[in-house]
Amino acid sequence: MKFPGIVLALACCGAGAAKADWEYTKWGMTPQQVVSASDGRAKEGSDLRPDSDGNVSKLVAPHKTGAFLFQADFGFDAADRLSSVTLVLNDASASMDMDMDAGADMHKGAGMQMNTRKGSCQDLRLSVDAIHGPAQGGGTADMLYSIETWRDQKNKNDVKYTVLYGTGCYVQYSAIKSAGAR
Repeated sequence: MKFPGIVLALACCGAGAAKADWEYTKWGMTPQQVVSASDGRAKEGSDLRPDSDGNVSKLVAPHKTGAFLFQADFGFDAADRLSSVTLVLNDASASMDMDMDAGADMHKGAGMQMNTRKGSCQDLRLSVDAIHGPAQGGGTADMLYSIETWRDQKNKNDVKYTVLYGTGCYVQYSAIKSAGAR
C-alpha cells in the first residue's frame, strides 16, 4: 500500500529534472553557484576521486524525498561545471546479509523486515522502474553489483541506478551525453 506514495515521492524528486537539471541546480553551474542555489546546504565533500565519468564530487548535501533519505553528491567535470547529481540512499538494511542460499526462515524474516521499512534499496529500485519503465541498459553484472540505465528523453537526463550488494545503492542524474561523449 505504501508503494504509490514512494513512487510519487521519487517522481517529485525527479520533477526538477524536467528542465534537464536537478532540483535547484542547473547543469554547468560552478561549485559556488550550487552552494548558493542550495541555500548553503551543500558543503565541501571529502571524496575528491573521479567517478567512472571523470566527475569529482566536490559538494554534498542532505536530501529527503518522501520516505527516502539521501546524500546528494554533486559531481563536477574537468572544467569545474556541475555534470551529475548522485543520490546515495541512506539504507541501514543494505549491509544485511543478502545470501540467496540462506534458509527459508531467514528469508521470511528478512523479507518482513524489508517490507516494513521505508526507503530501502528495494523500494528505490521499484520506484525508479515505476517512473522510467523497464531499464534500457545494463543489468546484473555479477553478485557484487548491478547497474541499470535509462535515457529519459522527455527530461533530457541520463539516469543510472546502481546497487552494491551488501553496501548500498544510488541513483545518478546527468545531462544526456552525445554518443561520442562516452
